[in-house]
Amino acid sequence: MNFRYELEPTGDYAFIDMKSFYASCEIVARGRHPLKDLLIVMSHADNTSGLVLASSPKAKELLGITNVTRIFELPTVEENPAMERLIIAPPRMRYYIAENLKIQNVVRQYAADEDIMWYSIDEGIVDLSRSLNYFVPGNQSRAEKLDHVSQKIQEDIIRETGIFSTIGMSNSNPLLAKLALDNEAKKQPQMRALWNYQNVAEKVWKIVDMSDFWGIGSRMKRNLMEMGITSIKELAHASPYKLKEKFGIMGLQLYHHANGIDRSKLQNVYQPKSKNLGNSQVLPRDYLGEEMPLLVREMAEQVAIRLRRHQAKAGVVSLYVGYSKAETDKGFSRQVKITPTDNTDELTKHLLYLFHKFYNGDLVRHLGVTYSDLHYDSGSQLNLFEDPEEQIKDEKIDLVMDRIREKYGFVSIVRASSTLEHGRSLPRSHLVGGHDGGGGAGGLDGL
Repeated sequence: MNFRYELEPTGDYAFIDMKSFYASCEIVARGRHPLKDLLIVMSHADNTSGLVLASSPKAKELLGITNVTRIFELPTVEENPAMERLIIAPPRMRYYIAENLKIQNVVRQYAADEDIMWYSIDEGIVDLSRSLNYFVPGNQSRAEKLDHVSQKIQEDIIRETGIFSTIGMSNSNPLLAKLALDNEAKKQPQMRALWNYQNVAEKVWKIVDMSDFWGIGSRMKRNLMEMGITSIKELAHASPYKLKEKFGIMGLQLYHHANGIDRSKLQNVYQPKSKNLGNSQVLPRDYLGEEMPLLVREMAEQVAIRLRRHQAKAGVVSLYVGYSKAETDKGFSRQVKITPTDNTDELTKHLLYLFHKFYNGDLVRHLGVTYSDLHYDSGSQLNLFEDPEEQIKDEKIDLVMDRIREKYGFVSIVRASSTLEHGRSLPRSHLVGGHDGGGGAGGLDGL
């Protein structure tokens, strides 16, 4: 298939990525330079054993540290004298979120909210198509204007936060901006790079490792190699019909992406067909079977609180149990359809039913709970086989407990069983997005 790039949609995009965001936040907070000083953000949570969550560029360069390094894998001062300069900081998610909001406000000075999409706390894309001429009037090319505005965004982010950023740019589509970011911008002195349709053959097809390409992980790379496809250029010239037969619609998407084609629009917000609420955790050690019902109850309650906060009732409950690496089996994921409810005890009962039915006795290391098939209404659906007064009383108890926790924090009222040694509600109550919040329980943020 020969694509006619002159007929493809075009726009002016800047894909922005903060340079070692967490580590940079910590370095700047200490009055140091984020590109010159050595710092790592290390979690000492009980399920991480001293895991490096982020590291500054210099720490990576001089110490060989990665974001999966454990504390016992760090070199000694005798092995590497640069260790004397290393700063070890605990994670502070609330602080990082506050710095991210500053960065978002910078980007909002250059585009409307509907033209901005954040992929994560440190990475996002902005469509500058409608604002380039406002910021750079005159007869310059669109490429020159995009580079000028991107540089201004970088400078403003540094001025507001002290953090450096890299930007992939494209006057074609969001995909090429992302590929420019990942494969060239991070290597350039100005930390910017521009890829357009006319660069597909010389840049996109020259990406050395297929796993450096958007949407291709190690598993997809293996599957493509089994088809005899060993490079992005070969993927771009493969049969789209065979790719669709093998991978479905994803195969066609990969084929188009390999040819630099991306017709998506940031303004077209994806609306999922169905929503769900859930939570999962990696346990701090291998748990025995008799310890698990407590953890299932805790997670059932934690997600039920979020369910009621959204004024929803769940029609399907799902349980994921992942076994220890020491076990042969990987675990199981099962679900059951139920009468829609937001009652903690009812949801717990169904989850425990799934656990006892499918659990095989192995050691457990992962646990996840999800509520789906959500029904949004304000009414209550009573079970005809149970006392209606008892059902109404249970509902009121849940709501009262929710209000107490919203006002005083989750740990203000907990079940007595959660104070047992193997309980997880109390240790997890201070987390923000799965990480140490760096300051107090924070209500239900960690749940």
